[in-house]
Amino acid sequence: MKEEEPIDMETRIIEAAKIVFVRKGYEATKMGDIAAEVGISRTALHYYFRTKELLFEAIFGQLMGRLLPNIAILMEEASTILEKIPGIIEQYLSAIKQNPLFPIFIINEMNRNPEHLFQTIMKNSNRIQPLLQLKKQVYDEMENGLLKKRPLIDVASTLLSLVIFPFLIHLPLTAIFLDGDRKAFEKYIDNRASLIIEVMHHLLTPDKNRKQL
Repeated sequence: MKEEEPIDMETRIIEAAKIVFVRKGYEATKMGDIAAEVGISRTALHYYFRTKELLFEAIFGQLMGRLLPNIAILMEEASTILEKIPGIIEQYLSAIKQNPLFPIFIINEMNRNPEHLFQTIMKNSNRIQPLLQLKKQVYDEMENGLLKKRPLIDVASTLLSLVIFPFLIHLPLTAIFLDGDRKAFEKYIDNRASLIIEVMHHLLTPDKNRKQL
């Protein structure tokens, strides 16, 4: 029997760990739980990841790595926030579609131990630079009248809720509104980007410019 390539096993372990972390929470999860989910021994698991913390960092790094580099490219463009919004929303939706456990995973950790999550992020502080650039550009454009002045927390929470909330309640949404059809839910998410773009443009467009849209 051909031995499994290390990178393939690492991927299997990370995917299994996501499931177990969401199911049991970080604190309650044991390395043995993850090994059982993968179908390997704890000894084999330790060959790839010595500690639960290293595994957590690998998961978080993977999830953030699939999103923030693309945001960084967008932030380098010489365009306004209103022009960047479609690309930002597409990137977020795409990242979460590929990692549907991401919202639950992050929210659980924020509620359980936000300090632990913050420390994990700051081990590689460069990865949050695109978000800081985004925050600065939003603020600058509000000050210059290109965007409607609103508390930044309202802008961020509105965008995140529009993108993330359907994934958090995808099972009841699918059961109640889509007759349990998972493919229909995927199609719904594909079409949702236009709604989010419309809402965010309405939220941020200065009143004096609304008639021109």
